[in-house]
Amino acid sequence: MQQELYQESKRYALQRLQEEADYIKSRGLSAVLHYRKEHTLTVVGLARTIADKTGADILICEVGAWFHDLGKCFNPRLSPEENLKRKKEHGLYGAEEAREFLTQKKADPDFIEEVYIAIKDHVGLTRKGREPMTPLSAAVIWDADKLSKIGWSAWLHFLAYTCNRKREEQSFLELLNRDGLETMEMIFQNLNTDIAKKMAEKRLESYRKNLLHMEGVLRGDI
Repeated sequence: MQQELYQESKRYALQRLQEEADYIKSRGLSAVLHYRKEHTLTVVGLARTIADKTGADILICEVGAWFHDLGKCFNPRLSPEENLKRKKEHGLYGAEEAREFLTQKKADPDFIEEVYIAIKDHVGLTRKGREPMTPLSAAVIWDADKLSKIGWSAWLHFLAYTCNRKREEQSFLELLNRDGLETMEMIFQNLNTDIAKKMAEKRLESYRKNLLHMEGVLRGDI
């Protein structure tokens, strides 16, 4: 039953992510590397790892990860106004989409509620206070989502995101530092679990080291 629910959640999420990719292409933008899909796949893997090492319910965390950003995905069955509203409050609408789907699949009500909370509360890069979030599944989804934004793979995902959106011109070093290292260090301060913090420290160490090399390359020193 658990494996079936996981696979059905995965199929549903991938379908919704494809709708987002189709929408990006329809606007004449590049979706050769679909940020939202790549980000979601990364968050699912991280949620599984962090849940396993913290004792959180792995299925809740995996399903929550598949649904966590679906509120940002374009839905062709809704009006432009409704889609815009969903993006602005994507945590709430993603949680509601998960609740509706899981209810249709006759999942346990307590399971549904915990998935709902984990998705609803994952929004933002910073959070109030320093006490770990509760329930534990919410802390895991938060950490998986934020950890996916730290390190070189995260920066490449961010670069793909900029290609999917219209942005003002910035220098390469500005992107590497302001939208890269500075943002990553801020995110690190808002993680919940020890395992996520340890993983983030390794990613930051690697990013800082390679950033120095990249700066030298861009200056022509290397």
